[in-house]
Amino acid sequence: MTKLSYSGLKNGESDVEIKLLADIQNDWIEITHTKEVSQVMNKSTGEYIIVKRNTLICEVVS
Repeated sequence: MTKLSYSGLKNGESDVEIKLLADIQNDWIEITHTKEVSQVMNKSTGEYIIVKRNTLICEVVS
């Protein structure tokens, strides 16, 4: 199973990093951007994160 890890600095906080894991084979992911924030939603589990736009990082984890 290959998973993606999305992380970034929480919107409204300067030093709080939050993460979201998603299985790319089984989960439905939606990513949206505005001028200030990025939102990553795992629609399969109902989890989401909202981070400052320029801090969003996506990494592949096994």
